[in-house]
Amino acid sequence: MLGIDGIVAIGGDGTFRGALELSRMGIPVVGVPATIDNDIGCTNYSIGFDTACNTAIDCIDKLRDTMQSHERCSVIEVMGRDAGFLALYVGIAVGATAVLVPEKKLNIEEDVIEKIRDSRIAGNTHFMIVVAEGAGKAYDIAAAIRDEIGIDPRVTVLGHIQRGGSPSARDRETATRMGYYAVKAFAEEKENTVICIQNGTITAIPIEDALKMKRSLQMDRYEILETVGIKAFPED
Repeated sequence: MLGIDGIVAIGGDGTFRGALELSRMGIPVVGVPATIDNDIGCTNYSIGFDTACNTAIDCIDKLRDTMQSHERCSVIEVMGRDAGFLALYVGIAVGATAVLVPEKKLNIEEDVIEKIRDSRIAGNTHFMIVVAEGAGKAYDIAAAIRDEIGIDPRVTVLGHIQRGGSPSARDRETATRMGYYAVKAFAEEKENTVICIQNGTITAIPIEDALKMKRSLQMDRYEILETVGIKAFPED
């Protein structure tokens, strides 16, 4: 049809739904998961997530250099409208004081204010709050901190800067492997599938089955975050 031998559809659930419709029209397709939110249900990892995390971490590390003067607080908004994988991963990596994600209903007093107070008691004089865009507006969080504690937070919305830049080694290697298996799926007549990583192994799953799968945020990681977030980095 249309002189097309097959299509490799790179993206998320919306892309795969479009690919499914094309497959029903007789066009062979193979999907490759790619989204910085890492929330595609059929795969443990999506291309782009590691690069986005590294970009956000690099930005936050630079912000910390300017926030280590007395009683500074930074509220950083990262992407994640419906999923908090990026925010939680980045928050743990930078030793954030608090991380807010869409999967957890926000209690500003418990989730932010008390954590800043505990961090103060532990001797910290600067605080990092990482907010997924779907968990609340960064400027509203900053206003609540200002009203409750009297600290004047600085807000940084990273926005689409997280979607650009040079891909990380992990994403380059993963994309190459997934591309190889996508072409192999066509060669072996296993089209109309999605190339997924499950338990460290690359496998092909029928698109219809892949679209039914869901991923849940690893909420147990909050225990790690709350343990290390109080005194994660020494003061200069």
